[in-house]
Amino acid sequence: MARSFGDARPFDDDTCPCCGDNIAVAALAALLLGPFGMFYATRVGAIVMIVLTVLVALPTLGFGVLLTLPICVLWAVLAAMRNASHAGAQPV
Repeated sequence: MARSFGDARPFDDDTCPCCGDNIAVAALAALLLGPFGMFYATRVGAIVMIVLTVLVALPTLGFGVLLTLPICVLWAVLAAMRNASHAGAQPV
């Protein structure tokens, strides 16, 4: 059965056009944008890391970002891998 353009029914599991998050895009977004780039892979993680980055960066005059940035990248990659596995896609 062909789907029409205006069909509002949700996709079946085997016809879902999404395949999870791209791991490379998640890592690059987190590396370039810090915790704001984490919104691509995980919303809760992004909010947690924004708060943590502010709390660490203020007393260290910004040098604390050198500690929180790799944590953001790692968390974003792990979240993207989890999202890709839940979508049934092979991690790239």
